[in-house]
Amino acid sequence: MRPFDQRNLNHVQRTGMCALLALILLFGTVPAVFASGNDWYDDYVAYESSQGGNYYASSDSALLGWQESYMLRSYINLYDMTKNTDWLDKFTLHADTVLGNADDSDGDGYSGWSTYRYSPNLTTNGTFAAGAAGDATLPGGWTRFQSTSTTAYRSNSPGAYNTVASDTWGMVLKTNGTSWQKLYQPISYEPKTKYRVSFYGKTNGSAAKGRVYVHDRTANTVLASVIFDNTSWQNITMDFNAPAVSGHNLELWLAHADYAATDGIAYFDDVAVNGWFPYIVHDGMIGVPIADFIRHVDRDPTALSAYATKAAAYRQFIENEIVPRWEGSSYIGNTWVAGSASAGYYKEPPNVDSFATATALDPLPYNQFLAFAELLAIMHDVNGSAAYLDKANKMGQYFKNSLTTVGTAYDWGYAGYTTRTEDTSHANVDLTPVIELFNKEQIFDGTDLGKFSATLTTKVWNGSLSSPKLHNYVDGTQGTLASDYLYTKDMSGWLKLAQFDPTAWMIGAGQYGSSPPSRFIEAQVLSLIMKWDPVKLVNQGFELKSGGDAMLPARWTRFQSTAATAYLDAANKASGSYGLTIVSNGTSWQKAYQEWKQYKASTDYVVTFDAKTDGSAAGGKVWVINETTGSTIAAYNFTNTAWQTHTFTFSSPASSTDEIRVYLGHNSYTTSGGKAYFDNVVIKQSGDSW
Repeated sequence: MRPFDQRNLNHVQRTGMCALLALILLFGTVPAVFASGNDWYDDYVAYESSQGGNYYASSDSALLGWQESYMLRSYINLYDMTKNTDWLDKFTLHADTVLGNADDSDGDGYSGWSTYRYSPNLTTNGTFAAGAAGDATLPGGWTRFQSTSTTAYRSNSPGAYNTVASDTWGMVLKTNGTSWQKLYQPISYEPKTKYRVSFYGKTNGSAAKGRVYVHDRTANTVLASVIFDNTSWQNITMDFNAPAVSGHNLELWLAHADYAATDGIAYFDDVAVNGWFPYIVHDGMIGVPIADFIRHVDRDPTALSAYATKAAAYRQFIENEIVPRWEGSSYIGNTWVAGSASAGYYKEPPNVDSFATATALDPLPYNQFLAFAELLAIMHDVNGSAAYLDKANKMGQYFKNSLTTVGTAYDWGYAGYTTRTEDTSHANVDLTPVIELFNKEQIFDGTDLGKFSATLTTKVWNGSLSSPKLHNYVDGTQGTLASDYLYTKDMSGWLKLAQFDPTAWMIGAGQYGSSPPSRFIEAQVLSLIMKWDPVKLVNQGFELKSGGDAMLPARWTRFQSTAATAYLDAANKASGSYGLTIVSNGTSWQKAYQEWKQYKASTDYVVTFDAKTDGSAAGGKVWVINETTGSTIAAYNFTNTAWQTHTFTFSSPASSTDEIRVYLGHNSYTTSGGKAYFDNVVIKQSGDSW
């Protein structure tokens, strides 16, 4: 059986859905969902094994930011679930390579990554769609060299243009056997910048072949050249480094490799020249999982001591290279804007034109600076930098100021400079720093996260559990796009709202129940589905806080206890940042519990947890209780006063609809002030490795 079974939930509509879900979760009136996690894990491993190495060796920041970063985050999630450091070894293999490929190609003194994919195209009429004034055979913006209208001409004849290109015109270049027949145009440049030349090309298979090259006329030097002889359209690229100073005359040439060959024909289409530039959103996307790795090692230095050296190196790179370059780089310029005493943002680089849009990106779109806010917020947990926290908070506040409450939900735009509503794909990048700041008790509170959760459950989600999907935009619409649900499986941020509303997990699990991952972001989402699978218990290590009470771990509930007798405890934990402390009051049970869901009937399970006591007569205890029948399925006492891992087994009830709770408390409530400490409470099916 696949992990998510939707029997009896077909045709459920959004109207009344929240109430129905509450009933389902409370009374278990729906057949149990048999989600051990193993099927998802197998799907993840199969995908990662075949595709996981696709991008980490790239130096292209777009591929690292929008592909590799998701895989890195998934490795952290897999470690969190399994505690198997093989996933951290895989992480460091990737991260070492990613950092090793960083460079300082622009000479500003800061190493980093860059991409050509968003910068302006420096060619004029690179598609050859426009003819020159007075000569329709000559593409506008281009100059012939020794060629004529019969040897160098634009054409819309079949085969003369690439059918997947942007229009129906291409460029034809023929040899005459006696002299070079060429075409060229001047190109501008930013000093100390790497450029990507890309084009579609093919030949008729003659010895003349085809050639594209960049010539520095001032220095009389060829900066880059590529020769091709393929006979079907191919995308061809080459890179070159611009001169270190301005004032050189650079030219882009289209030619043959051998002018003496007769009847040679070379075809060209969609010629582009784009600069390689750094982008703060990519630094944020790449930096966040690396920062999270550093934080893991910092929070658990004994268990992860083998990774201390790498974590220190990664930290040095982020603090000395990535973070300061967005204000201190002479090449980029200062991109930080303190909009007010409480709000700020990053804008596009003032010193280089790195965005193709003519719109002044001041500020950048929300996702682009919020990704960096998340990086700073995580690094603050490691280095305590007030400057890091200040900037993260100011970006969070700037974003919060843009939010609009519509009913019980939030609505927001793509950027401050446009009325365009945020799409549900980029919204993932908006949400993760919001949740990070919430967990740091900064800027966003439980009310805010409740509204973001309502955006998902009342607007974005189609309301179906049998076939859950997400609309294109955060206002719950398809928008002007050709079809709806284009980003439906992109839930890397949305699924983290399971910290506040279990519906988020149900939506994700429903989409991936019979659909293995096919993209890197889907691998990350799948790792989050496993992480929030209630059959294992969720928030097992008490690291995440409830939306309504900063002293209560998310998704756990107090039973007869208060914030003074059941609370998150930073001073008493087996690992991470928090444990859960339960204090007896001498008169009644003081407990915390989590409802256990999605279990298989009549199946053996294992509970493992870390615990200790203060040595008092109260002791400590864990119960598995069948609330439906009022019976105790299992109970385990402990009295140890140093952290110790405990294990016990039990069998689930014959009815998979029974409501089961796991309680944490004391062996005796009659002792006043007795303390029991808990951490890392996990349930797994007998025989599972995690």
